[in-house]
Amino acid sequence: MSVTLSIVLWLPLAVALAGGILPRMLHRAAVLGAMALVLGWAGGVLWNFDSAAGDEHGLQKVTDEVWIGAIGAHYKLGIDGLNIALIAMAALLFLLCLIWALMKNWDHEKRFLILFAAAETFVLGALMAQDLLLFIAFFDLMLLPFLLLVFGWGEGPDRAGAMIKLFIYTLVGSLLMLAAAAALAIYADAGPGGSISFVLSDLEQSTIGASSQEWIFLCFAAAFLIKMPAFPFHGWMPDGYRSMPLPVLAVFSAVLSKVAAFAFLRIVLPILPDAA
Repeated sequence: MSVTLSIVLWLPLAVALAGGILPRMLHRAAVLGAMALVLGWAGGVLWNFDSAAGDEHGLQKVTDEVWIGAIGAHYKLGIDGLNIALIAMAALLFLLCLIWALMKNWDHEKRFLILFAAAETFVLGALMAQDLLLFIAFFDLMLLPFLLLVFGWGEGPDRAGAMIKLFIYTLVGSLLMLAAAAALAIYADAGPGGSISFVLSDLEQSTIGASSQEWIFLCFAAAFLIKMPAFPFHGWMPDGYRSMPLPVLAVFSAVLSKVAAFAFLRIVLPILPDAA
């Protein structure tokens, strides 16, 4: 089992948390260094990526451990030709926006940097996840730091209202996504002996009735359209964008829609081809 992806994944958050005991300038340098290491790793993997390598599903550097055995959920990470470019892009954006943010002195700066690093870790987790339930966990977790960054360091008189609106919209999207994922796993019976499995490679091999695919597809589509955001599910966007600190807004607007679109291409279309 390779632990490389787990190290890369959790490095920004771990360094930001552990570095909280350091003086302010050393904490800044530690978080900056961790994000630079992630970018260096991602750039090196992308540069040397061999599309012919990998397992039978095209995955490389796979980490796979049982997470919640009772429901067939795995802590499974991997990279392929689709997500490695997005991982490198996200790492670059986070590093550049962190450098931008460090040009300013923030109130409670250590908390700000911990939340910023947490956002990167959870974004990378969503992009690396090869288990549907794990993806949903990371996808929802990555929204939490942005909500707290808006509430704690947002701009404008209505930042609390913007955060509440963002929370309500994303909560609806998350509930739709969770319901669709649970239904998909139950209908697919993709695990050993017809058991439940959330592993993407298992779900891709399953056969689900066309009528079931259609309503599961609609739930996923609505959830991801809210997250992107796309018309007519973008009502949270204007207030949310106006209230975010500019470095946070830059990475949020650049990354969130890409992760949602990636999930649609990586999860929904391969598993629900008849509905699409």
